[in-house]
Amino acid sequence: MPLKQRYLSLTLGMLGLGLPLSPVAAAEPQPDKPSAPQQLPAQVDLRPRLKDWGLAPRSQGDRPTCSVFTFTGALEFAVARARKHGERLSVDFLNWAANQTGRGTRDGGLFSEMWDGFARHGICAEEKMPYGAKFDPARSPGPNARADAKEKLALGLRLHWVKKWNVKTGLSDDEFARIKRTLNRGWPVCGGFRWPKQARWKDHVLQMCQAKDVFDGHSVLLVGYRDDAGQPGGGTFIFRNTEGDGRDGNMPYAYARAYMNDAVWVQSEVNPSRTRAAGE
Repeated sequence: MPLKQRYLSLTLGMLGLGLPLSPVAAAEPQPDKPSAPQQLPAQVDLRPRLKDWGLAPRSQGDRPTCSVFTFTGALEFAVARARKHGERLSVDFLNWAANQTGRGTRDGGLFSEMWDGFARHGICAEEKMPYGAKFDPARSPGPNARADAKEKLALGLRLHWVKKWNVKTGLSDDEFARIKRTLNRGWPVCGGFRWPKQARWKDHVLQMCQAKDVFDGHSVLLVGYRDDAGQPGGGTFIFRNTEGDGRDGNMPYAYARAYMNDAVWVQSEVNPSRTRAAGE
């Protein structure tokens, strides 16, 4: 059989078995598929699962790495769901990986940059590249860290955009509903926000402020919600906040609707090869 014909036969056979033709590190960013309206519970809190997996709150210290911590938190959750156990992942590795994508050497960045870095290099365990108190632009991971990071690519993690970055808009009704549905399905949501220049808190709830009193910005990981008619917008989002002492907080729905710049979540599949072969 001619070589070209043999290759075509092998290719068709692999597709018939549902096998990918080559390793796929991660899916390209894609929007969440719309679903029919549904009645959601009044409260969702993913923190008990994080606690069971040993994924406690963290603090970014004096570095501008809130978005890296937030995205790492989403990766940790997705990896834990795929592997049925938690593992602390390296913020500094992900920051390094994002810096290898041609954006230049920076400390922190956009969620899209974090995903690009992960899709190319993966992410290693925290112990193989611990977080530094100060940013070292010359620091790079060793061979063991890089090998460990590549293993996460085999999990077939997928990125879903709810809202692409736009500092001039908040959430639409559809985007707000999709965030609540995603949390109800058991996935945390990364959020970038215009943040108060002087944050005020009451009973661990971030207080509303006018547009002239916010800046761009700060990132947190939404890990739940709680409907409450007494709060602006009818409830609050629960979030992991790496700023300051790393204490969890709550944000009124009205604040997210007004000041959320972007929203994205990371999903892991039970059988990623089969899912990709099915074209989902």
